[in-house]
Amino acid sequence: MSDQQIKSERQGLVKPYINFIDTNVLFKKPISCLSAIVSCLIPVYVLSQFISSGVFKIGDAKHIVAAILIVLVLTFAGVFGALIWWHRRIIRDEGPKYYDNFRRFIQTTGEWLATFLAISIFGIVIILLILLPEEYHLLTYSIPFSIPAIDVITAFYGIICGFIIIIATKILLFLLDPIIWLIKQLWKLIVRAVLFLYRCVISLAGTVEKNTPIWIGVTWLFSIAVIITCLVLCFYFGTMAPVIGLIASLIFLGYMLFKRKHYDV
Repeated sequence: MSDQQIKSERQGLVKPYINFIDTNVLFKKPISCLSAIVSCLIPVYVLSQFISSGVFKIGDAKHIVAAILIVLVLTFAGVFGALIWWHRRIIRDEGPKYYDNFRRFIQTTGEWLATFLAISIFGIVIILLILLPEEYHLLTYSIPFSIPAIDVITAFYGIICGFIIIIATKILLFLLDPIIWLIKQLWKLIVRAVLFLYRCVISLAGTVEKNTPIWIGVTWLFSIAVIITCLVLCFYFGTMAPVIGLIASLIFLGYMLFKRKHYDV
């Protein structure tokens, strides 16, 4: 093999990795990549629990074989779940499309959880049912989710549970759109009410504003509410604390009057 062919082969092996780094996908898709990494780390966590609990030291051959097979099943489920996050990754983890990202996150989380539980519970229960039908407690304690029993019904229960999670996720996404629409309408109503009250206060000075930002209205109304509260406290208690609060509120309101811009476009 010539040097040119060897160089081309090395570039062929390295080029996909370099292209992956150049895309900055780890920075552009942080949520998806982090979730995929967590999915792959679950079998590592279970293996560390098996080691710390002494399964490979105090257990017999059946316990060791069952533990290895369980780690392999969880590895398959974790890698499969990571691929779900990778292929269903959020289009854009950053930017103005917060609701679309949130919706995609819920969808992918439901799909990942359903698939991971279905594969893991079915595989683990079948392994324990074959190798350790009675002495499985040493291994189930180290698994990060509960398995109520070791029988065929529980094995298929994992698949059914995954199917129910996917259906529940679809229903949640179906109900999420009208809920978000209702929240947006309530927010618009609150904005209109706050700006209406603010403009009523400003109109006393003969100024009419049409395009006032919401934070301006909230700040003014809050300052006026604090002044009124301090006046009431001064009248009822007569202590220095409400007087200091009243002075500070008046100074702040005067500063806003001095810096006020006219939004009468």
